[in-house]
Amino acid sequence: MKKRFAIILTAAALSMTGCSLLGQDTYYIDQGMEQINSGNYEEALTSFSSAEQEGKHLVESYRGSGMAYMALGEYDKAVEAFDRAVDLTKEKQKDVRKDILMYKATALYQSGDYEGAAKVCDTIQTFGDSADAYYLQGLCYMELDEKDKAGVDFTTAVKLSPQDYDLLLNIYECYDDKNLSAEGDAYLQQALAINSDDSEDIYQKARIYYFLGDYDDAKTELNKMADSMDELSTMLLCRTYMKQDDTAHARQLYQQYMNKYGETPEAYNGMVLCDIADENYDSALENITKGLALSNDKGKQDLYFNEIVVYEKKLDFATAKEKAAEYVKNYPADEAGIRENNFLKTR
Repeated sequence: MKKRFAIILTAAALSMTGCSLLGQDTYYIDQGMEQINSGNYEEALTSFSSAEQEGKHLVESYRGSGMAYMALGEYDKAVEAFDRAVDLTKEKQKDVRKDILMYKATALYQSGDYEGAAKVCDTIQTFGDSADAYYLQGLCYMELDEKDKAGVDFTTAVKLSPQDYDLLLNIYECYDDKNLSAEGDAYLQQALAINSDDSEDIYQKARIYYFLGDYDDAKTELNKMADSMDELSTMLLCRTYMKQDDTAHARQLYQQYMNKYGETPEAYNGMVLCDIADENYDSALENITKGLALSNDKGKQDLYFNEIVVYEKKLDFATAKEKAAEYVKNYPADEAGIRENNFLKTR
């Protein structure tokens, strides 16, 4: 569920960067947004603070600060920043208000204030129907054990965006998290029923089969685009082989991926997972080192997490404990990291 909103918010973040939208004198805003997209949230806060001191583009400054605080798990500060941003918007800036309120609702949801988040979603709808807002409100009602209300919101969200594979898949995932997967099946079936031979649709259907654990069907879909397979499809095929414990084919594909598209932390993390499955922990550490040395930050969080796992597998709990403490410092909102750190404290 949180993953979907990470995608939504990143897209919204990118939509408000650059001089094309804000005009001149946006250095600190642009820098802050770039730092957010790179995962450097503390540095982003410094940039937005500089922008605030200049007294220019305050709406964007407070909005950016809220995003950074939210990524750091400081939800109260995030909500405060978003409120400041909304208060400074003009009456005619309805789309901007809607955007910022979506951030606020997400921060409240992530903080566990489901009633507060649902109320903000109601406000968002006064600016025009939003599939994302209905989806988030549905999540809130599910957490509040109001399943019927959640179902109404999910249905409305799908009506507004009937061919959104991510939406359909994430609604199913919400039901699955509550052990109600049978009630969520209809959303997956709707996604699978979308008729198209477009490569994007083939990829999305393969994703659904992968999520359902139907790995043979996932490979069948992906093989339809064997001659036109792109980065995302290749990566999904790699993961499919991993799920079938075929580390030899997965490793080969990860290497082919890097030969064709270049080395990435995500691809090296795939190699690490192969190494862990094959109990080749020294090779896993070598691949982690290679991945972390790259300039691209996307996927490095997984490498850092798996570094903890590898040291645990090697029974080097002292190093694992150090890595876990550093991990939760850098990624304080990651629940898996928090659990791992708490576990290692007992070793």
